[in-house]
Amino acid sequence: MSRRTRTHTAKGAAPRTVHIPRQRGHRQGPQVIVVVSDEPTLTRRAASASGRWLWKHRRTWAPTALSVLLLAVTGIVHLITPWAALVAAPAAAVPLAIQGWKAKGRPAGTPAERARRTSLAVLALAALTWFALALWFGPAEPLLMGLWSLITLDAQVTWLFARLRSTLTAKGNS
Repeated sequence: MSRRTRTHTAKGAAPRTVHIPRQRGHRQGPQVIVVVSDEPTLTRRAASASGRWLWKHRRTWAPTALSVLLLAVTGIVHLITPWAALVAAPAAAVPLAIQGWKAKGRPAGTPAERARRTSLAVLALAALTWFALALWFGPAEPLLMGLWSLITLDAQVTWLFARLRSTLTAKGNS
């Protein structure tokens, strides 16, 4: 008999039974039997189903995923260097500057386009303001968590409507 361990699987049993044969020189010790269940647990099945659903709809939930990632990163940066808020605070004015620059260079043609540009600028302004405040006070502050929830909800709804509009426009042009 070689020194390699050989396993034998019992056929037909619901749980799989693996017998590990005795090694030479250990004839007095008890035989080791490992029983492994083939049926996944309910928790594993639920986690797998949730993971498959999230992977299938990953583009739909991109703003929420990015928002959760930003929440975690903001918390870590706040713990390490809360003074980073002083560096990030001027960035909150960038959306308004871009809005003014775009309006000066090429005014929006329709009221709907103007409203879309304004709403995106306000959403970006709110997100960057939240980011700077969360770096200073911490993202777990109740008021900032409520603001984070509103910004995430607004970004998700805007994203869904934009995707729906682009899908309907693509189908209408085809």
